[in-house]
Amino acid sequence: MDNSFDQLRNLWSLPTNMPLTDPDRIIRIAEKQKKSTLRMHVTNIFVLAAVTAGLAAFFLGVARFKETISLVGMSLMIGGLIIRIMIEVYSIYRSSKIDLSEPTVRTNDAWLTFYEFRKKIHGPVTITIIILYTIGFYLLTPEFSLYFSLPMLILIDLSYILAAAIYTIFIRKAIRKEMVYLDAILSVQKELNKDERLRTN
Repeated sequence: MDNSFDQLRNLWSLPTNMPLTDPDRIIRIAEKQKKSTLRMHVTNIFVLAAVTAGLAAFFLGVARFKETISLVGMSLMIGGLIIRIMIEVYSIYRSSKIDLSEPTVRTNDAWLTFYEFRKKIHGPVTITIIILYTIGFYLLTPEFSLYFSLPMLILIDLSYILAAAIYTIFIRKAIRKEMVYLDAILSVQKELNKDERLRTN
């Protein structure tokens, strides 16, 4: 189990004098980190909800788009955000059902399944949502052209590219951080499960 403990020590800045043969203490630290990832999910929900509310207020109170293509764009943008919020809520539910203190095959499989689930969310699911959101934004351009001059319209479209690039960098950093912690917790859980099997044989 030393490799997994060393991994956790490096990731979470554990004291160098911390015994590597103290699985209970390691589990408590893993549980603490699990709570940190849950807080990340909750933060994501609040941010996404705020963006969704802001868009809804803009579309309903300011823009009031009427063209069909604009309505489709609005639906893609808001719909994608709502789906992402629902995914985060479901992630919190699934994660809360996993007890890291039980080094059993069932617990290990549950954590592995959750880990693979989050990888998919951060991969094809997130990419798809971003693409649909982007398509939705640019579907608003034809109706925007009725109210803005060409230079302003170009500025709006280009500013979205810049904002999307910054947001993508932020998302990638958050994803890497979460996956590193999930991977470390999974490694410890596997080692604890292996040790448990050795003791019972």
